[in-house]
Amino acid sequence: MNVYSLMRIFGRIRSRRLRLAGIMTLHTLRRRYIGVYLDPVMACNIRCRMCYMSDPDKRRSYRGERLTPAMLDTVERSLLPRALKLQIGCATEPTLDADLAGIIARGRRAGVPYISITTNGQRVTPDDLESWISAGLDEITLSVHGLRAESYEYLMTGARFERFEALIEALRQAKRRHPAFKIRLNYVINSMNLPDLADFFTGVLAGLDFDVVQLRPFQDVGDTSYSDHNLGSLIDRYDEIIAPIIERCRAEGRVCIAPTKQNILALDGHTDSFSDYIEELTYYYVGASSEPGRFSSSHPAYDMAAESFAAYHRRSHTLRGMLRRLWRPNVRRTEVTSTKKMNYTVN
Repeated sequence: MNVYSLMRIFGRIRSRRLRLAGIMTLHTLRRRYIGVYLDPVMACNIRCRMCYMSDPDKRRSYRGERLTPAMLDTVERSLLPRALKLQIGCATEPTLDADLAGIIARGRRAGVPYISITTNGQRVTPDDLESWISAGLDEITLSVHGLRAESYEYLMTGARFERFEALIEALRQAKRRHPAFKIRLNYVINSMNLPDLADFFTGVLAGLDFDVVQLRPFQDVGDTSYSDHNLGSLIDRYDEIIAPIIERCRAEGRVCIAPTKQNILALDGHTDSFSDYIEELTYYYVGASSEPGRFSSSHPAYDMAAESFAAYHRRSHTLRGMLRRLWRPNVRRTEVTSTKKMNYTVN
């Protein structure tokens, strides 16, 4: 399954009602339509300055809680049969779990069409890549916040640029052996690392046959040790630096997920209730809670160990709610207090 083709198609559907009707149809037919976002370990091995993990108070709240095998059994039974995508690693670092290959294998056993991990890559070895691909991994998403040693190591505190270079070489080799395996790069842009992108195709990434890149302007996610949220330099140099990356990716058949200049200029601190509702229907986050044996979840009312996915939605009258939204969309704008809403184009 090409998840990015689906993203393009869904993004071209302008009618929110039509989007919701499609989700409702899949829900009614008990087909796959959700994304499961899994953090197996509530910890990280580095302290990226643009991440909330650089906030000492936030970091202390994560004490290395883990999803137990019994909890993973519950996730496999309750959510994965309805998942279009399993994303391992969301807010924390998944490679801290010793049995990451086993989690990937659970997704494959449950028939999830697309399985991805997101990692800073500092612990990843060539043997890890082979093990994960053999277990059924479709994609690795690598968080990259600098393409020079100075910016990379400053913004990704605790990371070493030579490890990053070694991983890029391991990915080059893995891609040659497994052409269908997808490599995605996530680059969070600020005024410091923006100039690095001028050498995107000629620097450390030269020769890497990556499939997807997301260029994400840095936004306020709370108390972080890097706090320059001014996007003025990105707007000023958009045509010089960002636009050529988008155009080259398009010409070479790669996916580039990026905001347009107009998206950045139109950035505000609001979202709308209808979009939030669609996200609530399709987004399922699962991590370990500070209470032993309990989940941290985006759907706290769903007791995955005690009831099925279908039973939860019957009890929650989800279908009735979708029909009501179709009849009366009730779109209203609400203010958000953290990350502002930015639209991205899947190029």
